[in-house]
Amino acid sequence: MAHPGAKLPFNFTTGVLTGILLTALIIFAHRLSPKKPQEAGSICIIIDDFGNALDATTLGFLTLNTPVTAAVLPGKPYSKQIGIIADSLGCEVMVHMPMEPFDIAEEDSGGYLLTERLNAGEVASRVAAAFTELPMAAGMNNHQGSKATTSLQLMKDLARILKKREKYFIDSFTNPESRAFLTMHRFGVKTEVRQLFLDNQPDQAHITAQLDSLALLSQDRGVVIGIGHATKAATLEALSRELPRLKSAGYRFLRASEVVK
Repeated sequence: MAHPGAKLPFNFTTGVLTGILLTALIIFAHRLSPKKPQEAGSICIIIDDFGNALDATTLGFLTLNTPVTAAVLPGKPYSKQIGIIADSLGCEVMVHMPMEPFDIAEEDSGGYLLTERLNAGEVASRVAAAFTELPMAAGMNNHQGSKATTSLQLMKDLARILKKREKYFIDSFTNPESRAFLTMHRFGVKTEVRQLFLDNQPDQAHITAQLDSLALLSQDRGVVIGIGHATKAATLEALSRELPRLKSAGYRFLRASEVVK
């Protein structure tokens, strides 16, 4: 044991003090350093309900200079024209397939409505008619369908048809009890689920807040889907203003075919 009055070797003392000092500096620097910001994610914007009008608002959605996917209702006055125009402008098209809801009366869907009362052949016939009208459509999502998407048999029939046609399916998720996503996945159909509706309240502040929520959600999930509606001019105004801002912040915008898996 060293004598109480003995001095430690100079190199030993210096090394210990240096180590303590470096450790303190590292801890201090770590506490002061800003946290690494989360990376911006990828966002898919789907615009539903094309087909009933062909006007400035309709064309505005198709010329946003940002990838959006146009979900076109079959059997409407301008369905074919909008499909052709969207495709020519480089906009991805999907069939916005009418499906039976719980809470409202069945609307006039021109014979395209999918219900749980249909047999597999009738489902196939209606889906075939929709894709014949919109041959450029890369996939499908549901219009309404709070009742239809809870029917396991109907979703199985639809999944087999879409798998054979090599089309994807986006579950608009109008009912938390929907069986669409899991059934499509089980049958090997490329699929994904909507996270947010952008314009349930058609005012600018709400739509902007929903876009910001979608962006934040993409930081955790990586890829998210938001749905707006072609009938709402406020949605077009908000997207025209906010999409450039989000792109400049690093968010990527993808077509529906790029987010399904």
